[in-house]
Amino acid sequence: MDTIKRAMLFEGKAIVDVLDTTEIVQQAINFHNLSDDAAKALGQILTIGAFISSGFKSNGNKLTIIVDGKGNGGKIVVSADTGAKVRGYIQNTRAMGDIQSVIGRDGYINVIKDFGLKEPYNGLSEIVTGTPSMDFAYYFTKSEQLPSAISLDVDVKNGKCLKSAGIIVQPMPNCTEEVIVILEDIVSQMKNIASIVEEKGAQGVIDFYFSHFPMKQLDDVNPAYVCSCSKEKVSQMLVTLGKEELQSIVKENGKIEVGCQFCNKKYQYFEEDIEKLF
Repeated sequence: MDTIKRAMLFEGKAIVDVLDTTEIVQQAINFHNLSDDAAKALGQILTIGAFISSGFKSNGNKLTIIVDGKGNGGKIVVSADTGAKVRGYIQNTRAMGDIQSVIGRDGYINVIKDFGLKEPYNGLSEIVTGTPSMDFAYYFTKSEQLPSAISLDVDVKNGKCLKSAGIIVQPMPNCTEEVIVILEDIVSQMKNIASIVEEKGAQGVIDFYFSHFPMKQLDDVNPAYVCSCSKEKVSQMLVTLGKEELQSIVKENGKIEVGCQFCNKKYQYFEEDIEKLF
């Protein structure tokens, strides 16, 4: 089971999250038939999505992350709900190349948080390196005023996710510059965080690297790949097109087929189904 282990450091001055998202990435590979390189790129954004949504407090909170760096993987989209229930896709599922080639360096990161208020929070920052660890650290610093230390890593071989992991350390408003420097230095040594988590486990990483500081363990979160599509939601969307438009499509094509981008499930509607909708 995937997990997020969390701890508060230095008497509330910072929080560390260590994530194991191996099963999430494997499910994404299975749903989308991803190349190894596409899986590495999407997997890192899924991990960030799990981290952000794990902090949501209320049911019904929603997250959307769009990464569009003009790389050969095309646009990456991750959606998530409260409790780190994530799903996502990459436009070019068979993209090849290193992470910077797949994501690209000429574009933006857009993070949308919908808390059910009048307007959702909309954070935007440019992609500066094509490396998610550095670009999301830049995003949190620029858009959310949280100078975060981040390391993300996904190890995939021949369609199997061997390990997907991440570590994110974020300061609280009362954090001192000295503590920030200490924590950034520790995280900078974890470029191969997938291997470290595979060896020590997510809790083992916290214990090994941070337990000698004042520390309080926080509740675990179990992230998962969960698609929220349903026949009911698709039907509600189709109804907005109107009966005549739907009948015209069925007459021309014999049916209407709607596919979910997150899980590739197909929903089919024939003439009798259109009648039932109305």
